[in-house]
Parts: sequence; C-alpha cells; structure tokens
Amino acid sequence: MDLRKDGRVYEPAEDSWLLCATLERAATRFPELHGTVLELGTGSGIVALTLAALGGAVTATDLNPHAIALARRNARAAGHHIELSQGDLFEPVGDRRFDAIVCNPPYLPPGGKYDDRWLALAVEGGPTGAEFTQRLLTGAPHHLRPGGGVWLLLSSLMGELPEGWERERFDEQNFDGEILRVERLSLSVSG
Repeated sequence: MDLRKDGRVYEPAEDSWLLCATLERAATRFPELHGTVLELGTGSGIVALTLAALGGAVTATDLNPHAIALARRNARAAGHHIELSQGDLFEPVGDRRFDAIVCNPPYLPPGGKYDDRWLALAVEGGPTGAEFTQRLLTGAPHHLRPGGGVWLLLSSLMGELPEGWERERFDEQNFDGEILRVERLSLSVSG
C-alpha cells in the first residue's frame, strides 16, 4: 500500500502492519469487520484503509488534525470512502454504535524524545502506557453493538487492562524484547 506521509503523524510501523494483517485474516471469521467499524486514532489511515478494503463502512477519528488531513488524502488516493472526524476517542461520534471498534492505541509509558507533541500523543499511552486503552475500554460498551468486538494492538510494555472483557488472542510478534499482540475483546457475559 502506497501511503503519503507527514512528519507530524505516526508513520505505520511493525505494530500497524501486524494489526492490518491480523484483521485481513480474521475478516472471514468475524463478519463484524465487514459492518460498521470505528477506528480510533487513525493516524495515516492505514488501518481504516484495510477495513474499507474488507468491505467495512468505516468511521475513523484522531485527536491530531494533521492525521485527519493525511488519512483523508490517503483514502482519496486509494479510492475509499472513510468518514473522518477530529476529536478525542468517542467524542466525534456522539452516541453512535458500531459492529466493531479497532485501535492501535498509544501504549508506551512516557520516556521517548519526540520533536513533535502530536507524535508523543500517538505513542505514549499514559504513566503505565495503558491509560489511553483503559479509557477506550471504559467508553466502548456505549458504542459497541451487541455481539461486536474491540480489536486492539497491545504491548508487553503497557500496564494492565480493566476486567469485564473476554479476550481472544490472535497474532503475536517479538520486536527486540517487546511482545506485540492483537486481541479481540468482547463484553463478558458476567461483566
């Protein structure tokens, strides 16, 4: 996939490609990926483009206005219609519900040196690295249709996630001692 780039937007790396490849393989088993899909933190739009290519009706959000502009250019160049909105997590979509929610969240604890505050927001998920994802999972039940799933790229470097979710692991890769994995989370019957 040929993507335009912007130095103020997270450039797809091994985590992005792992998530995209997993979604492509999982789409035959999980029809939710062909339905209405919300991608949070779209960045360059690589995941939203993958979901659109799978047949999903994709809405993508990002806090970074440069990311929204870049994702829009990439979607146009790829010939896909993706609804793009700027804002934090679920704020841009109001009370809408989706068949699936997908996110490659910022998952690192602070400590990197970034020349741009937008890049820091794209990779640092809070003091333990998990706070962004914890907020996402707190809001997800209000935006997920029954039977839907939350698809996340997770890192061994991040803190713990909240209880109340059934978790199914998919692909996992070791990158220089950091384990990256894709999981599908669904609301627990008892939760």
